[in-house]
Amino acid sequence: MLSFVAFMLINIHTHNPEKQDNQQIIYNLIIPETEEALETFPDETVPKTWLSAGIHPWHINENNQKIQLEKLRQLAQNQYIKLIGECGLDRLKGSPLPLQEEVFIKQIRIAEEVKKPLIIHCVKCFNELISIKKIVRPKVPMILHGFNNNFHIAQAILERGFYISLGTAILNDNSNAAHLLPQIPLEKLFLETDDKDTSISEIYEKASFILKMPIDKLIDTIFANYLEICK
Repeated sequence: MLSFVAFMLINIHTHNPEKQDNQQIIYNLIIPETEEALETFPDETVPKTWLSAGIHPWHINENNQKIQLEKLRQLAQNQYIKLIGECGLDRLKGSPLPLQEEVFIKQIRIAEEVKKPLIIHCVKCFNELISIKKIVRPKVPMILHGFNNNFHIAQAILERGFYISLGTAILNDNSNAAHLLPQIPLEKLFLETDDKDTSISEIYEKASFILKMPIDKLIDTIFANYLEICK
């Protein structure tokens, strides 16, 4: 097991199905909006790998939300679905925020039913996110993906038990993510590529450099984090 962990780079969230032999991706399936698309989703083009599935706040259809949620509930039972999401809240884009909150809470309930972690999209809604967690009190782990916010927001969410996943922003030395990385407890850290055409290896190498940490130890640590949340 130790030799396996030492060479397995976990990419906790990606929209790119391609991977190298030393990588394990969590490929994201976005539940579609239309009835026609929902009927055939997912199709045969879905890669044979670990997956996440969820209703993105940009793609909530008020008229079809019940069908979307039922599709997610069915998919969530699949052994290849390792995380629920990405789902969450976005103040700048998508359906009205009250509807986003309603659908997000229902996805948390589904994650609780199947005991699978959540991968969360959150844009300028951190107060709402924290409030929902306080009210719903989910037991499953919750990961903030693509995090690139300031230390005060990071501190607030870390204090409430969230994990943080960093992406290509850490490649920019002046980004919040790059400055924040040394402040994140290693047991709460994940790395990802999201929708960017960047190798996860490059992100691990940059994180290793910023942390002044041997890359094999970083790989082991993040793989252990994955095993902890998906045990």
